[in-house]
Amino acid sequence: MSTTPVRGSALIALSVGATGVVFGDIGTSPLYALKESVAHGSGAESDLFGIVSLIFWALMAVVTVKYLLLVMRADNHGEGGILSLLALLPRRVRQEPHRGERWLFGLILVGTALLFGDGVLTPAISVLSATEGLEQVRPGLGSYAVPLAVVILVALFAFQFRGTHTIGLVFGPVMVLWFAVIGGLGLWQALGDPGVFAALSPHYALAFIAGNGLTSLTLAGSVILAITGAEALYADMGHFGARPIRVSWAVLVGPALVLCYLGQAAVIRANPDNATSPFFALAPQGWALPLVFLAIFATIVASQALITGVFSLARQGIQLGLLPRMSVRHTHAEHEGQVYVPTVNLIVGLLCIACVLAFRTSSALAHAYVLAIAGTMFITTIAFHAVTTMVWHWPAYRRWPITVGFLVIDTFFLLGTLSNLFSGGWVPVAFAAVVLAVMVAWWGGYRALNAYMAAYVGHWDGIADEVRRGRIARAPGLGVYLASQVEDVPSALTTQVRLLHAMPAQIVIATVVTDSAPYATIPPSVREVMDNVRRLTIHTGYMETADIPAVLRESLLGDRESEATYYLAERRFVATNAGAMPAWLERLFSYLHRNSQAPAAYFGLPPERVIAIGTRVDL
Repeated sequence: MSTTPVRGSALIALSVGATGVVFGDIGTSPLYALKESVAHGSGAESDLFGIVSLIFWALMAVVTVKYLLLVMRADNHGEGGILSLLALLPRRVRQEPHRGERWLFGLILVGTALLFGDGVLTPAISVLSATEGLEQVRPGLGSYAVPLAVVILVALFAFQFRGTHTIGLVFGPVMVLWFAVIGGLGLWQALGDPGVFAALSPHYALAFIAGNGLTSLTLAGSVILAITGAEALYADMGHFGARPIRVSWAVLVGPALVLCYLGQAAVIRANPDNATSPFFALAPQGWALPLVFLAIFATIVASQALITGVFSLARQGIQLGLLPRMSVRHTHAEHEGQVYVPTVNLIVGLLCIACVLAFRTSSALAHAYVLAIAGTMFITTIAFHAVTTMVWHWPAYRRWPITVGFLVIDTFFLLGTLSNLFSGGWVPVAFAAVVLAVMVAWWGGYRALNAYMAAYVGHWDGIADEVRRGRIARAPGLGVYLASQVEDVPSALTTQVRLLHAMPAQIVIATVVTDSAPYATIPPSVREVMDNVRRLTIHTGYMETADIPAVLRESLLGDRESEATYYLAERRFVATNAGAMPAWLERLFSYLHRNSQAPAAYFGLPPERVIAIGTRVDL
């Protein structure tokens, strides 16, 4: 994603696209947030005003101040998301954290895993909450809510290969219309009862908390529904940039949401029976069906916010060595941050549909939904504090008030959602636990593998001596060997020399190094290792994937690349307790390694010129 400031028509276009993709989740929260919150209140007018006040100030404090003004400043060359916070931290934190930093690294992994769980549940609750509006059009139509939601979700995930840019162009205008309609309906209803504007005063929020004490925590688990998608604003920053997202929020999204919640409060005051579906009660008589159809389209867009965020997270996780290699497809020539990850799309899509079929109502899904959101927001605050401390070196008087203030808010929401753990909240926790296990196994497995290779790797001095003695023949040809940073002699070449006592006359060792920036600024470098043996170091950012043949053609071999044979080490893990890694963890790493995308495909190697040499490893 380019970090060049955008202005004029480009800013308008990106702001519309951001409205369609980034704000879809938080933009459809009015469908269920106030309904679920009021269900936990006493029904008194003071409680209604207190709930609306809590929602308003949550939007201001969490979305506007925390994410849009502060956290989005922690961009890594334009890219956002919780893994960007990790990438901003010193390299040792994610590679060799010392005892005092392991908790921070582990916590960020937990937050990343929870965001994957959030990405599963967001499309489910958003689409199902809209299709449930059919019951408001005609009693009995509600029975079609679940089947229709499944059909919509199947179509949505099938459409992902077209990319964020295409989806944003299609969905952006839909969401602009959505916010205009819900803001207009909310204003119309609120003007009919101007007294509801008093709910914007923080007095009502504080009075509600003071009057209800610990029982107000129960309500927090519903109020947080109004700020779902706040994490997506940050995760999707690389797709559109910070400025278009901020402009879209300030000009359209924020005001429309506030007016919509005020309008819902007005219709509840006018008729308490409207509390069961205050959003659809905003529509004038006879206009319920058009509003339901618009809501269905809007929730399709809402699902996109977390889906694109999960794609970005997956790509960052792969490049940072936290997730197995997967196919990553670029969907836009000018915006490298816009990607599609087929494996993630399939897994998230199937799990999302399974959740709709299992929970069957948006109210049941809401209980499962909120715990993942609260946990991710809490961890983002801690990770942001680490960035202000270790990277920006803010003084204590500047960073601690911000951190403590947001931790108070985050803790309020987190404690309020813990009560949902056994009523569905375990679902995103279970999803997150699986993702966390994968990340820990992959990260730990590769650390153990690098340590193993560093201990048992061959050295060029020994090979040069064997060549001089005539014990190793130099066969005609050009060989390219892939090797990690810790390998002096590539393990594939070590095995080849040991078994065949021969190696190519000309050798290039290609090593890919992932930098902490999203896009590499260091050009490829070449150094001579021994006679006719050169080492090529290719730098990539964590939002890039190296095309090794292309780099070889451009920086070293030219047309001779077409003559090269590529040699890879095909490792088989023994998985015993003899190594440094527990056998069960090595088995999981071995399974992930076998099922990850092959290096030849991941790095764009021509399959007809690839030779894999098998080695057995016990970690």
